[in-house]
Amino acid sequence: MGVFAALRTTRAFRRRHLDFLETREDCDLVLEIGFHQEAGVPLTMKQLQLMGLASVPTLQRRLRRLRQVGAIVGRKSEDDGRAVELVLSPKLLRTYAKYGDLIRSIQINGAAHPATESAEDALG
Repeated sequence: MGVFAALRTTRAFRRRHLDFLETREDCDLVLEIGFHQEAGVPLTMKQLQLMGLASVPTLQRRLRRLRQVGAIVGRKSEDDGRAVELVLSPKLLRTYAKYGDLIRSIQINGAAHPATESAEDALG
């Protein structure tokens, strides 16, 4: 499988299962929340604001929308009962597990090779 065939396959998966991720901010929020959740240190709203992924109003609007579609869930922090930690929903975690399996299968089948040169070298 060539590079573009692999990209096409992953894009088809995203269109079918992750179509609610409408903007770059949506993708960034899900990525950061999932990364920190996987590491065992879920993010709070304050921590997300400090990351500078988007302006505060945009961040609040995108998080509200992601909560409405069921992608993100807020839960009380075990350490500080006043804080709400943001985590991915179990359904979205299962979807990303399938997406990870797809990416690994593409890599194993030789579609994605590690880059041997920087992006600037490849383009320039």
